[in-house]
Amino acid sequence: MSTQHADAAGLRLLAVGASSGIGHAVATSAAERGATVAVAARRTHLLKQLAEDIGGFAFELDVEDSVAITRVVAEAVDALGGLDAVVFTSTAVPFARIEDTDVSTWVHAFNVNTLGANNVLRASLPYLSENGVALIASSHDVGRPRAGVAAYGASKAALDEILHSWRSEHPELSLIRVGVGPTEDTEILRGVDRDLLSVLFKSWVAHGQLPEQMSALRDVANTLVSLVTTAFANPSVVTEVVQLSPRIRRAVGKAPDAG
Repeated sequence: MSTQHADAAGLRLLAVGASSGIGHAVATSAAERGATVAVAARRTHLLKQLAEDIGGFAFELDVEDSVAITRVVAEAVDALGGLDAVVFTSTAVPFARIEDTDVSTWVHAFNVNTLGANNVLRASLPYLSENGVALIASSHDVGRPRAGVAAYGASKAALDEILHSWRSEHPELSLIRVGVGPTEDTEILRGVDRDLLSVLFKSWVAHGQLPEQMSALRDVANTLVSLVTTAFANPSVVTEVVQLSPRIRRAVGKAPDAG
């Protein structure tokens, strides 16, 4: 590890939702940059392998269980020897037409995306160091709902309001809300009905909601870790809201339209 990439050296970080996707990549990136990392999620077989790979600590956690959150955060802090940063990336994205979205689906989305994030913040607050940072991954589509993901969109919008309340009541907290745009190599489409997905894709294309390219998972993770390390190193500034969108690169040698 070269000095220029050791900007997280000594940082004690808890990544919640790290069994796959963005959370997994964040944990890997942070460890490569010198952080000591604890990871938490439901799929322990994936977590244990990740912890072994990065020299960290693994904790089984269902973020719908508030009692478990309190216990696991305390255990992670003990293992890390303190807490400088917590990154929440757990996400439930139920795909269904709004008229087919039943009560249990609404409740599940809100329990994970909204209350899960809130409860992790609540459990982490007493342990965060003086310059500690909390980063919550949200969606860059809040306020611009896509067809087929009403429960996800509404839960993320509610999360934004909760984060506003956190900032109002705890202005001393370095709390970063990141709206993550379409990203490659996540498991967001795991288990989705393919016939429904085909219909939804047509809707997204028609409304200009399907980008030509998606952001690379590694780039998104590195950006999140950089936001944390920058906030930790510059404690008089809070980067309250960041939006990540795919950068659409033109084909090499292709000149822009003359117009």
